[in-house]
Amino acid sequence: MPSEELPPDPEALEMWRNLPHNKPSRQALPPVMGGSRLVAGLLLMMLILTFIALLAQAAPP
Repeated sequence: MPSEELPPDPEALEMWRNLPHNKPSRQALPPVMGGSRLVAGLLLMMLILTFIALLAQAAPP
């Protein structure tokens, strides 16, 4: 890697300033935490496993 820093290109900076800088649409954004369906499914499975573990622990030997 070269250690010296290149000067900014004024033409490229001007082109960047002329681009539209609006917020992305909801369709363009990735789902948060993999989506609510995935989170709900994982939470349901965790609750079921916790309930089974509690039942197994409380059962007489």
